[in-house]
Amino acid sequence: MMKQTVWMRAVVVAVIILIGWVFFISSKQLDRNRRIQMEISALESEAANIRRENETFAEKIRYFSSFDFHEQEAKKKLGLKKANETVAIVTPGQGDPDLYTNQDGDTQSIADEDTLSDVPNYKKWWKIFFE
Repeated sequence: MMKQTVWMRAVVVAVIILIGWVFFISSKQLDRNRRIQMEISALESEAANIRRENETFAEKIRYFSSFDFHEQEAKKKLGLKKANETVAIVTPGQGDPDLYTNQDGDTQSIADEDTLSDVPNYKKWWKIFFE
C-alpha cells in the first residue's frame, strides 16, 4: 500500500510538472504570436503609407506630364504666350498706389471717390477692367 501511494504521488507530481511545462511553452508561443502580429500590423501600415506615397507620386507625374503644366511653365519661366493671347501687365503708377497706367500710357485713378478705403475691391477692379 505504501508503494502505491508513493507511485501515486510521483505520478501526480509528474502530471503537475507536465501541465506546468505545457503552460510555460504555450505562454511562450502566445507571446511569440503576439510579437509577430504586432510586426505584421506595423508592416501593413508602412505598406499603406508607401501605397499612398506612390499614388501621390503618380498623380504628380501625370500633372507634370500634362500639357497645362508645360504651358504654365513656358509662360512663367520662358515668358512665352500663345499666338492668340494678349498679355496685360498692370503696374501701379509712380508714388500713388491707387493709380494705374492704361495701354495708352495715361495714368488713371482706380476710384473717383475721395475716400478709397470705403470703396470695395470689386468696384476698384470693375473700374480697372471695364472703365
